[in-house]
Amino acid sequence: MWPEVLLCLFSSAIYFNSLGCGFVFDDVSAIRDNRDLRPSTSLAELFKNDFWGTPMNE
Repeated sequence: MWPEVLLCLFSSAIYFNSLGCGFVFDDVSAIRDNRDLRPSTSLAELFKNDFWGTPMNE
């Protein structure tokens, strides 16, 4: 059990300073501006759009 706990603590310590950072590169369009991540988007729309939330027929 201790190796798992130490691994989790070590992993958390490594990535701790990145928690305050903003989005980089394509994160803005993939996460913040993605229409598929809105609560109003239906499940059917998820299968009609690409990764970026753009309809695949465009």
